[in-house]
Amino acid sequence: MNKKEGDLEVLVKKTNNIAMQAIQRELSLEDLIRQEEEEKNRQEEERLRKQIEAEKNKKNCVLKAITEKKRENEYSLKTLEAQNRIDAIKKEAAAQVMKQRNKLKALLAKIRQQSLLKRTQLKQELMDVRSSIANELGKAYKKGDVNKCLEALKSETTKINYCTALYMDDFGLLNYCKRSDDFCNICCNSEFGDMHQSEKEECILKTCPKKVNEVEKEKDGRWIWQGPQLVKN
Repeated sequence: MNKKEGDLEVLVKKTNNIAMQAIQRELSLEDLIRQEEEEKNRQEEERLRKQIEAEKNKKNCVLKAITEKKRENEYSLKTLEAQNRIDAIKKEAAAQVMKQRNKLKALLAKIRQQSLLKRTQLKQELMDVRSSIANELGKAYKKGDVNKCLEALKSETTKINYCTALYMDDFGLLNYCKRSDDFCNICCNSEFGDMHQSEKEECILKTCPKKVNEVEKEKDGRWIWQGPQLVKN
């Protein structure tokens, strides 16, 4: 028997004692009345007996009601305990669900962030490839002006200015362009792309007289002009 059930049992006993004490008082009062008014109470005796019987019946009813109430209280207590357990389970389940949702939310946010970063990198790579293709096509199809090379060859200053404009973003190539003894080749390759090979060769012939002389003076074999270099056949 747990504490609460013990408390209920004590309550029942107290109620029983109170009822018994009430009956005893009633009986004592009856004796006193009979002593003082014996004649008068003879007629009341039967009524009092009936009243006593009724009280006994009432007592039984009270005890029965108390027992029923006790059962109801026990059931209510068990119901409340069960409901509390159910509420606790629901609360814990809700907390776990919310925890999992937050975890999933954080995971999805991380995945989206990583995916966004990856897509950004891929898009940048795509743009770089497209830009590279555009640059290569631009270089291959570039058709410039041979006069720019002739103008640049007039003096060291015009040569430096041309190199600076051409390689302002590449310090190494800029220095090479400024110091190279083969500036006419650099300039013609810059002005004419590979898709305009004949114009490039004409530019080299016009701007590189030393190479022309080398071709004319070569006696060991026949030379063929291919791009910026002479290839012996």
